[in-house]
Amino acid sequence: MSINVKQSVEQFSLNSKEYYENRYELYERLRNDAPVFWHEEMQSWFITRYEDVSKNLLGDKFISSNVIPNKMSNLAEGEDQHFKDIIDIIKTWMVYNDRPVHSQLKGYMNRAFLVNEIDLIAPEIQKIVSSIVDKVLEKNISSFDFVKEIAHPIPAMVLCKMLGIPGEEVDRFIKWSDDIALFMQDFVVSHVPSKEISEQVRGSVREIWTYLSDAIAERRKEKKNDLLSRLISETPGEDGELTDDQLIAQTMHLIFGGHKIPQFVLSNTLHLLFKNQDVLEMLKNDMSLLPKVLDETMRLEGPIQYIVRHASNDIELHGQQIKKNDSVYFFLASAGRDERVFANPDKMDISRTGFRHVAFGGGYHTCIAAAFARVEIMEILKEVITRFPTIDSLYDLENPEWTANPTFTGMIQMQVKI
Repeated sequence: MSINVKQSVEQFSLNSKEYYENRYELYERLRNDAPVFWHEEMQSWFITRYEDVSKNLLGDKFISSNVIPNKMSNLAEGEDQHFKDIIDIIKTWMVYNDRPVHSQLKGYMNRAFLVNEIDLIAPEIQKIVSSIVDKVLEKNISSFDFVKEIAHPIPAMVLCKMLGIPGEEVDRFIKWSDDIALFMQDFVVSHVPSKEISEQVRGSVREIWTYLSDAIAERRKEKKNDLLSRLISETPGEDGELTDDQLIAQTMHLIFGGHKIPQFVLSNTLHLLFKNQDVLEMLKNDMSLLPKVLDETMRLEGPIQYIVRHASNDIELHGQQIKKNDSVYFFLASAGRDERVFANPDKMDISRTGFRHVAFGGGYHTCIAAAFARVEIMEILKEVITRFPTIDSLYDLENPEWTANPTFTGMIQMQVKI
Protein backbone atom coordinates (compact mmCIF):
# COMPACT_ATOMS: atom_id res chain seq x y z
CA MET A 1 0.00 0.00 0.00
CA SER A 2 1.29 3.45 -0.96
CA ILE A 3 -0.60 6.74 -0.65
CA ASN A 4 0.62 9.34 -3.14
CA VAL A 5 -2.01 12.06 -2.76
CA LYS A 6 -3.04 13.92 0.39
CA GLN A 7 -6.61 12.94 1.17
CA SER A 8 -9.09 15.77 1.69
CA VAL A 9 -11.60 13.58 3.52
CA GLU A 10 -10.95 12.92 7.20
CA GLN A 11 -10.81 9.39 8.58
CA PHE A 12 -14.08 8.04 9.95
CA SER A 13 -15.33 4.81 11.50
CA LEU A 14 -17.75 2.51 9.71
CA ASN A 15 -19.26 1.84 13.13
CA SER A 16 -19.72 5.50 14.03
CA LYS A 17 -22.95 7.44 14.41
CA GLU A 18 -21.64 9.85 11.76
CA TYR A 19 -21.44 7.06 9.21
CA TYR A 20 -24.87 5.59 9.93
CA GLU A 21 -26.63 8.95 9.86
CA ASN A 22 -24.75 10.56 6.98
CA ARG A 23 -23.32 7.78 4.83
CA TYR A 24 -24.69 9.06 1.52
CA GLU A 25 -23.33 12.56 2.15
CA LEU A 26 -20.04 10.93 3.15
CA TYR A 27 -19.97 8.90 -0.08
CA GLU A 28 -20.53 12.09 -2.07
CA ARG A 29 -17.50 13.71 -0.41
CA LEU A 30 -15.43 10.63 -1.13
CA ARG A 31 -16.53 10.53 -4.79
CA ASN A 32 -15.64 14.18 -5.29
CA ASP A 33 -12.56 14.61 -3.10
CA ALA A 34 -11.02 11.14 -2.56
CA PRO A 35 -12.46 8.55 -4.99
CA VAL A 36 -9.72 6.11 -3.95
CA PHE A 37 -9.47 6.56 -0.19
CA TRP A 38 -7.18 4.73 2.23
CA HIS A 39 -9.19 3.85 5.35
CA GLU A 40 -7.00 3.36 8.40
CA GLU A 41 -9.48 1.48 10.60
CA MET A 42 -10.22 -1.18 7.95
CA GLN A 43 -6.71 -1.06 6.43
CA SER A 44 -8.39 -0.99 3.04
CA TRP A 45 -8.97 1.19 0.00
CA PHE A 46 -12.47 2.60 -0.46
CA ILE A 47 -13.60 3.03 -4.09
CA THR A 48 -16.80 5.00 -4.52
CA ARG A 49 -17.37 6.20 -8.12
CA TYR A 50 -19.71 4.31 -10.46
CA GLU A 51 -17.20 4.03 -13.31
CA ASP A 52 -14.42 2.75 -11.04
CA VAL A 53 -16.71 0.24 -9.32
CA SER A 54 -18.37 -1.08 -12.49
CA LYS A 55 -15.14 -1.40 -14.51
CA ASN A 56 -12.92 -2.83 -11.82
CA LEU A 57 -15.34 -5.55 -10.74
CA LEU A 58 -14.90 -7.06 -14.21
CA GLY A 59 -12.17 -9.60 -14.95
CA ASP A 60 -9.51 -10.67 -12.49
CA LYS A 61 -7.92 -7.37 -11.44
CA PHE A 62 -9.57 -7.67 -8.04
CA ILE A 63 -10.22 -11.09 -6.56
CA SER A 64 -12.05 -12.56 -3.57
CA SER A 65 -10.09 -15.72 -2.75
CA ASN A 66 -7.75 -13.78 -0.44
CA VAL A 67 -10.51 -12.23 1.66
CA ILE A 68 -10.75 -15.01 4.25
CA PRO A 69 -6.99 -15.79 4.57
CA ASN A 70 -6.26 -12.08 5.02
CA LYS A 71 -9.01 -11.73 7.61
CA MET A 72 -7.70 -14.73 9.54
CA SER A 73 -4.15 -13.32 9.43
CA ASN A 74 -5.35 -10.44 11.63
CA LEU A 75 -5.97 -12.85 14.50
CA ALA A 76 -3.45 -13.57 17.23
CA GLU A 77 -1.66 -16.92 16.96
CA GLY A 78 -3.99 -19.81 17.74
CA GLU A 79 -7.13 -17.65 17.71
CA ASP A 80 -8.21 -19.07 14.33
CA GLN A 81 -9.34 -22.27 16.10
CA HIS A 82 -12.36 -20.37 17.47
CA PHE A 83 -13.60 -19.88 13.91
CA LYS A 84 -12.46 -23.09 12.21
CA ASP A 85 -15.85 -24.85 12.06
CA ILE A 86 -17.48 -21.95 10.28
CA ILE A 87 -14.51 -20.77 8.20
CA ASP A 88 -13.95 -24.26 6.78
CA ILE A 89 -17.44 -23.97 5.27
CA ILE A 90 -17.66 -20.36 4.10
CA LYS A 91 -14.22 -20.45 2.46
CA THR A 92 -15.72 -22.94 -0.02
CA TRP A 93 -18.57 -20.57 -0.97
CA MET A 94 -18.35 -19.36 -4.55
CA VAL A 95 -18.26 -15.73 -3.39
CA TYR A 96 -14.88 -16.41 -1.76
CA ASN A 97 -13.42 -18.27 -4.72
CA ASP A 98 -12.17 -17.07 -8.09
CA ARG A 99 -11.94 -18.75 -11.46
CA PRO A 100 -11.72 -21.65 -12.23
CA VAL A 101 -13.20 -22.91 -8.91
CA HIS A 102 -15.86 -20.18 -8.96
CA SER A 103 -16.88 -21.13 -12.49
CA GLN A 104 -17.39 -24.77 -11.53
CA LEU A 105 -19.46 -23.90 -8.44
CA LYS A 106 -21.50 -21.24 -10.21
CA GLY A 107 -22.14 -23.40 -13.25
CA TYR A 108 -23.46 -26.17 -11.03
CA MET A 109 -25.56 -24.01 -8.68
CA ASN A 110 -27.01 -22.07 -11.61
CA ARG A 111 -29.31 -25.06 -12.00
CA ALA A 112 -31.22 -23.63 -9.06
CA PHE A 113 -32.06 -20.49 -11.00
CA LEU A 114 -32.82 -21.64 -14.51
CA VAL A 115 -35.95 -20.14 -16.06
CA ASN A 116 -37.92 -23.36 -15.55
CA GLU A 117 -37.02 -23.42 -11.84
CA ILE A 118 -38.23 -19.84 -11.46
CA ASP A 119 -41.40 -20.67 -13.40
CA LEU A 120 -42.00 -23.63 -11.09
CA ILE A 121 -41.66 -21.67 -7.88
CA ALA A 122 -43.52 -18.46 -8.91
CA PRO A 123 -47.03 -19.94 -8.28
CA GLU A 124 -45.78 -21.31 -4.94
CA ILE A 125 -44.58 -17.84 -3.96
CA GLN A 126 -48.04 -16.48 -4.74
CA LYS A 127 -49.66 -19.14 -2.54
CA ILE A 128 -47.29 -18.48 0.36
CA VAL A 129 -47.73 -14.70 0.23
CA SER A 130 -51.50 -14.98 -0.11
CA SER A 131 -51.73 -17.29 2.91
CA ILE A 132 -49.64 -14.95 5.07
CA VAL A 133 -51.67 -11.90 4.01
CA ASP A 134 -54.86 -13.85 4.79
CA LYS A 135 -53.58 -14.50 8.31
CA VAL A 136 -52.86 -10.80 8.84
CA LEU A 137 -56.33 -9.86 7.61
CA GLU A 138 -57.96 -12.51 9.80
CA LYS A 139 -56.55 -10.78 12.88
CA ASN A 140 -58.78 -7.81 12.04
CA ILE A 141 -56.04 -5.37 13.04
CA SER A 142 -55.38 -1.85 11.79
CA SER A 143 -51.59 -2.06 11.88
CA PHE A 144 -48.71 -4.56 11.89
CA ASP A 145 -44.92 -4.79 11.60
CA PHE A 146 -44.15 -5.36 7.91
CA VAL A 147 -40.71 -6.83 8.64
CA LYS A 148 -41.94 -9.25 11.29
CA GLU A 149 -45.06 -10.42 9.42
CA ILE A 150 -43.98 -10.26 5.76
CA ALA A 151 -40.40 -9.37 4.84
CA HIS A 152 -38.64 -11.64 7.33
CA PRO A 153 -40.64 -14.90 7.21
CA ILE A 154 -41.81 -15.11 3.58
CA PRO A 155 -38.38 -15.38 1.85
CA ALA A 156 -37.51 -18.12 4.35
CA MET A 157 -40.76 -19.94 3.61
CA VAL A 158 -40.09 -19.70 -0.13
CA LEU A 159 -36.60 -21.19 0.30
CA CYS A 160 -37.99 -23.99 2.44
CA LYS A 161 -40.52 -24.76 -0.29
CA MET A 162 -37.81 -24.74 -2.96
CA LEU A 163 -35.52 -27.03 -0.99
CA GLY A 164 -38.26 -29.38 0.15
CA ILE A 165 -37.90 -28.45 3.83
CA PRO A 166 -41.22 -29.17 5.62
CA GLY A 167 -43.30 -26.22 6.74
CA GLU A 168 -42.97 -27.18 10.40
CA GLU A 169 -39.20 -26.65 10.09
CA VAL A 170 -39.50 -23.01 8.98
CA ASP A 171 -38.84 -21.56 12.44
CA ARG A 172 -35.63 -23.62 12.76
CA PHE A 173 -34.65 -22.59 9.25
CA ILE A 174 -35.16 -18.90 10.08
CA LYS A 175 -32.97 -19.23 13.18
CA TRP A 176 -30.22 -20.92 11.15
CA SER A 177 -30.37 -18.20 8.51
CA ASP A 178 -30.40 -15.38 11.06
CA ASP A 179 -27.40 -16.89 12.86
CA ILE A 180 -25.40 -17.24 9.65
CA ALA A 181 -26.29 -13.62 8.82
CA LEU A 182 -25.16 -12.53 12.30
CA PHE A 183 -21.77 -14.15 11.77
CA MET A 184 -21.35 -12.84 8.21
CA GLN A 185 -22.34 -9.30 9.15
CA ASP A 186 -19.66 -9.25 11.83
CA PHE A 187 -17.08 -11.13 9.75
CA VAL A 188 -17.27 -8.84 6.74
CA VAL A 189 -17.00 -5.57 8.61
CA SER A 190 -14.71 -6.40 11.54
CA HIS A 191 -10.94 -6.19 11.22
CA VAL A 192 -10.87 -8.99 13.79
CA PRO A 193 -14.06 -11.13 13.88
CA SER A 194 -15.88 -11.73 17.16
CA LYS A 195 -15.20 -14.97 19.08
CA GLU A 196 -18.43 -14.48 21.02
CA ILE A 197 -20.53 -14.38 17.85
CA SER A 198 -18.68 -17.38 16.47
CA GLU A 199 -19.47 -19.39 19.61
CA GLN A 200 -23.11 -18.35 19.39
CA VAL A 201 -23.44 -19.33 15.72
CA ARG A 202 -21.42 -22.54 15.71
CA GLY A 203 -24.32 -24.66 16.95
CA SER A 204 -26.61 -23.52 14.15
CA VAL A 205 -23.93 -24.25 11.56
CA ARG A 206 -23.58 -27.81 12.89
CA GLU A 207 -27.36 -28.26 12.95
CA ILE A 208 -27.91 -27.12 9.39
CA TRP A 209 -24.99 -29.21 8.13
CA THR A 210 -26.45 -32.32 9.79
CA TYR A 211 -29.94 -31.52 8.54
CA LEU A 212 -28.83 -31.07 4.91
CA SER A 213 -26.59 -34.13 5.06
CA ASP A 214 -29.51 -36.28 6.24
CA ALA A 215 -31.81 -34.68 3.63
CA ILE A 216 -29.39 -35.52 0.82
CA ALA A 217 -29.11 -39.12 2.04
CA GLU A 218 -32.92 -39.42 2.10
CA ARG A 219 -33.31 -37.99 -1.40
CA ARG A 220 -30.66 -40.26 -2.75
CA LYS A 221 -32.88 -43.16 -1.66
CA GLU A 222 -36.07 -41.51 -2.90
CA LYS A 223 -36.11 -38.34 -4.99
CA LYS A 224 -38.69 -35.63 -4.30
CA ASN A 225 -40.05 -32.85 -6.46
CA ASP A 226 -37.77 -30.22 -4.97
CA LEU A 227 -34.62 -28.30 -5.80
CA LEU A 228 -32.41 -30.27 -3.43
CA SER A 229 -33.31 -33.50 -5.26
CA ARG A 230 -32.45 -31.87 -8.58
CA LEU A 231 -29.09 -30.62 -7.30
CA ILE A 232 -27.92 -33.95 -5.87
CA SER A 233 -25.46 -35.75 -8.12
CA GLU A 234 -25.54 -39.47 -8.71
CA THR A 235 -21.77 -39.31 -9.30
CA PRO A 236 -20.58 -36.77 -6.71
CA GLY A 237 -17.12 -35.38 -7.36
CA GLU A 238 -16.92 -36.73 -10.91
CA ASP A 239 -16.97 -34.82 -14.21
CA GLY A 240 -17.48 -31.44 -12.58
CA GLU A 241 -20.29 -32.65 -10.28
CA LEU A 242 -20.22 -31.38 -6.70
CA THR A 243 -19.50 -33.64 -3.77
CA ASP A 244 -22.18 -33.79 -1.08
CA ASP A 245 -20.03 -31.61 1.20
CA GLN A 246 -19.65 -28.99 -1.55
CA LEU A 247 -23.39 -29.05 -2.20
CA ILE A 248 -24.18 -28.59 1.50
CA ALA A 249 -21.80 -25.62 1.74
CA GLN A 250 -23.23 -23.93 -1.37
CA THR A 251 -26.78 -24.56 -0.14
CA MET A 252 -25.89 -22.83 3.13
CA HIS A 253 -24.70 -19.86 1.09
CA LEU A 254 -27.97 -19.95 -0.83
CA ILE A 255 -29.92 -19.96 2.44
CA PHE A 256 -28.03 -16.93 3.78
CA GLY A 257 -28.33 -14.84 0.61
CA GLY A 258 -31.75 -16.10 -0.40
CA HIS A 259 -33.33 -15.15 2.92
CA LYS A 260 -31.70 -11.98 4.18
CA ILE A 261 -31.19 -10.12 0.90
CA PRO A 262 -34.86 -10.36 -0.22
CA GLN A 263 -35.90 -9.39 3.30
CA PHE A 264 -33.87 -6.19 3.12
CA VAL A 265 -34.95 -5.36 -0.44
CA LEU A 266 -38.61 -5.78 0.50
CA SER A 267 -38.37 -3.45 3.47
CA ASN A 268 -36.26 -0.90 1.60
CA THR A 269 -38.64 -0.86 -1.38
CA LEU A 270 -41.73 -0.27 0.72
CA HIS A 271 -39.89 2.41 2.70
CA LEU A 272 -39.00 4.28 -0.50
CA LEU A 273 -42.58 3.95 -1.75
CA PHE A 274 -43.83 5.50 1.48
CA LYS A 275 -41.39 8.38 0.93
CA ASN A 276 -42.49 8.72 -2.70
CA GLN A 277 -46.27 8.58 -2.56
CA ASP A 278 -46.58 9.62 -6.21
CA VAL A 279 -44.70 6.49 -7.25
CA LEU A 280 -46.79 4.34 -4.90
CA GLU A 281 -50.01 5.69 -6.47
CA MET A 282 -48.67 5.03 -9.97
CA LEU A 283 -47.80 1.50 -8.94
CA LYS A 284 -51.26 0.83 -7.52
CA ASN A 285 -52.69 1.70 -10.93
CA ASP A 286 -50.08 -0.15 -12.97
CA MET A 287 -48.19 -3.11 -11.47
CA SER A 288 -46.11 -3.41 -14.66
CA LEU A 289 -44.02 -0.57 -13.18
CA LEU A 290 -42.69 -2.89 -10.46
CA PRO A 291 -39.43 -3.76 -12.29
CA LYS A 292 -38.57 -0.05 -12.56
CA VAL A 293 -39.48 0.51 -8.92
CA LEU A 294 -37.20 -2.35 -7.92
CA ASP A 295 -34.33 -1.01 -10.05
CA GLU A 296 -34.59 2.36 -8.34
CA THR A 297 -34.68 0.71 -4.91
CA MET A 298 -31.53 -1.27 -5.71
CA ARG A 299 -29.81 1.90 -6.93
CA LEU A 300 -30.92 4.13 -4.04
CA GLU A 301 -31.12 1.75 -1.09
CA GLY A 302 -29.63 -1.59 -2.09
CA PRO A 303 -29.21 -4.28 0.58
CA ILE A 304 -25.39 -4.32 0.42
CA GLN A 305 -23.32 -1.19 0.97
CA TYR A 306 -20.04 -2.63 -0.28
CA ILE A 307 -18.21 -5.77 -1.32
CA VAL A 308 -14.59 -6.63 -0.53
CA ARG A 309 -11.91 -7.73 -2.96
CA HIS A 310 -8.10 -7.86 -3.04
CA ALA A 311 -5.86 -6.53 -5.77
CA SER A 312 -4.39 -9.37 -7.82
CA ASN A 313 -1.54 -7.09 -9.01
CA ASP A 314 -0.28 -3.55 -8.50
CA ILE A 315 -2.64 -0.99 -10.02
CA GLU A 316 -2.75 2.82 -10.13
CA LEU A 317 -6.14 4.51 -9.83
CA HIS A 318 -6.69 8.27 -9.49
CA GLY A 319 -3.06 8.74 -8.57
CA GLN A 320 -3.12 6.17 -5.78
CA GLN A 321 -0.89 3.12 -5.87
CA ILE A 322 -2.90 0.04 -4.90
CA LYS A 323 -0.46 -2.76 -4.24
CA LYS A 324 -0.93 -6.47 -4.92
CA ASN A 325 -3.04 -8.10 -2.17
CA ASP A 326 -4.28 -4.75 -0.78
CA SER A 327 -7.83 -4.96 0.53
CA VAL A 328 -10.33 -2.92 -1.50
CA TYR A 329 -13.93 -2.01 -0.64
CA PHE A 330 -16.15 -1.36 -3.66
CA PHE A 331 -19.04 0.81 -2.46
CA LEU A 332 -22.04 -0.33 -4.49
CA ALA A 333 -24.29 2.03 -2.54
CA SER A 334 -22.13 5.01 -3.48
CA ALA A 335 -21.90 4.02 -7.15
CA GLY A 336 -25.71 4.02 -7.35
CA ARG A 337 -25.83 7.69 -6.34
CA ASP A 338 -22.95 8.95 -8.46
CA GLU A 339 -23.95 12.34 -9.86
CA ARG A 340 -21.58 11.78 -12.81
CA VAL A 341 -23.89 9.03 -14.03
CA PHE A 342 -27.36 9.62 -12.60
CA ALA A 343 -29.22 12.92 -12.88
CA ASN A 344 -30.79 13.92 -9.54
CA PRO A 345 -29.16 10.83 -8.01
CA ASP A 346 -30.99 11.02 -4.67
CA LYS A 347 -34.43 11.11 -6.30
CA MET A 348 -36.55 8.01 -6.97
CA ASP A 349 -37.25 8.29 -10.70
CA ILE A 350 -38.83 5.26 -12.34
CA SER A 351 -38.53 6.85 -15.80
CA ARG A 352 -34.73 6.51 -15.80
CA THR A 353 -33.05 4.90 -18.80
CA GLY A 354 -29.44 4.14 -19.61
CA PHE A 355 -27.00 3.17 -16.87
CA ARG A 356 -28.06 0.40 -14.53
CA HIS A 357 -27.35 -0.06 -10.85
CA VAL A 358 -24.52 -2.32 -9.67
CA ALA A 359 -26.26 -3.48 -6.49
CA PHE A 360 -25.91 -7.15 -7.49
CA GLY A 361 -22.15 -6.78 -7.98
CA GLY A 362 -20.38 -7.17 -11.29
CA GLY A 363 -18.26 -9.42 -13.46
CA TYR A 364 -18.35 -13.17 -12.99
CA HIS A 365 -19.15 -12.64 -9.30
CA THR A 366 -22.53 -11.06 -10.12
CA CYS A 367 -25.21 -12.57 -7.89
CA ILE A 368 -26.53 -15.75 -9.52
CA ALA A 369 -29.89 -15.39 -7.78
CA ALA A 370 -30.61 -11.88 -9.08
CA ALA A 371 -33.31 -12.95 -11.55
CA PHE A 372 -35.01 -15.19 -8.99
CA ALA A 373 -34.84 -12.50 -6.30
CA ARG A 374 -36.54 -10.01 -8.62
CA VAL A 375 -39.41 -12.41 -9.33
CA GLU A 376 -39.82 -13.26 -5.65
CA ILE A 377 -39.75 -9.66 -4.44
CA MET A 378 -42.15 -8.46 -7.14
CA GLU A 379 -44.65 -11.24 -6.39
CA ILE A 380 -44.60 -10.36 -2.69
CA LEU A 381 -44.94 -6.61 -3.23
CA LYS A 382 -47.70 -7.06 -5.80
CA GLU A 383 -49.76 -9.10 -3.34
CA VAL A 384 -49.11 -6.75 -0.42
CA ILE A 385 -50.00 -3.56 -2.31
CA THR A 386 -53.05 -5.16 -3.91
CA ARG A 387 -54.43 -6.67 -0.70
CA PHE A 388 -53.54 -3.63 1.45
CA PRO A 389 -54.46 -0.76 -0.91
CA THR A 390 -54.30 1.89 1.84
CA ILE A 391 -51.03 0.69 3.40
CA ASP A 392 -48.94 3.53 4.83
CA SER A 393 -46.22 4.12 7.39
CA LEU A 394 -46.64 4.45 11.14
CA TYR A 395 -42.94 5.08 11.78
CA ASP A 396 -40.76 8.16 11.30
CA LEU A 397 -39.88 8.11 7.60
CA GLU A 398 -36.92 10.43 8.15
CA ASN A 399 -35.49 8.34 11.01
CA PRO A 400 -36.25 4.67 10.33
CA GLU A 401 -34.59 1.91 12.31
CA TRP A 402 -31.92 0.45 10.03
CA THR A 403 -29.82 -2.64 10.67
CA ALA A 404 -26.94 -1.73 12.96
CA ASN A 405 -24.37 -2.98 10.46
CA PRO A 406 -22.37 -1.03 7.88
CA THR A 407 -22.42 -3.86 5.33
CA PHE A 408 -26.06 -4.90 5.05
CA THR A 409 -28.83 -2.30 4.85
CA GLY A 410 -32.42 -3.06 5.74
CA MET A 411 -35.15 -2.07 8.13
CA ILE A 412 -35.31 -3.76 11.52
CA GLN A 413 -38.98 -2.96 12.01
CA MET A 414 -41.65 -1.12 10.00
CA GLN A 415 -44.96 -0.49 11.69
CA VAL A 416 -47.55 0.07 8.98
CA LYS A 417 -51.28 0.87 8.96
CA ILE A 418 -53.76 -0.80 6.67
